[in-house]
Amino acid sequence: MNESEYLNQDQEEILKELINISFGLAASLIGDMLSSYTHLNVPNIEIVNINDLDKIAKQKMKKNSKFYISKQRFAGHFNGETMFIIDNNSARIFTTLLLGGDNNLQESELKQPILELTNIITSACIGKLCEIIGSETIFSVPTIEQQSAITTNNNNQIYDNIIVIETILELEKENISGHMFILLTRQELNKLKDKLDALQ
Repeated sequence: MNESEYLNQDQEEILKELINISFGLAASLIGDMLSSYTHLNVPNIEIVNINDLDKIAKQKMKKNSKFYISKQRFAGHFNGETMFIIDNNSARIFTTLLLGGDNNLQESELKQPILELTNIITSACIGKLCEIIGSETIFSVPTIEQQSAITTNNNNQIYDNIIVIETILELEKENISGHMFILLTRQELNKLKDKLDALQ
């Protein structure tokens, strides 16, 4: 991919600002769920080629051998797919805070709370992007599973790029980290770039 196909610095700054705004709403909703002060921070955004998906995911997860990954398609005038990855430890911390009790939870007990968390985060982010593009969006039913790797399967091959958004959910006593991947075709990325240029 040519360098010009990625976001330039101005586009990246505007995108980061928009995502921070959307995550402010998400943090408020999550804080209500946990009855706790919550701040959702976005320290880093980058765009990579779809073929680097597995490599980037492994880098982001560092030494975590297993993580939870939720996927959700969105469609309308702006189309793509979101993937939210959270490591096993962060998943347990969030679920324990949400449900109370100790940290000795079964895998089956983690999935629904993590689905709720990721649904709030992805809906807020994609909703904001669709707002600037002027698009109504329909979300598919999300899925979640525990994995140790992400591969570029046939589903992913319809996409060209990934917007990788690092997220840190800052709580009163704990921080929970996750990574959001927005999978887009080159056409959809260019559509987003045009709208970001119009906001400058």
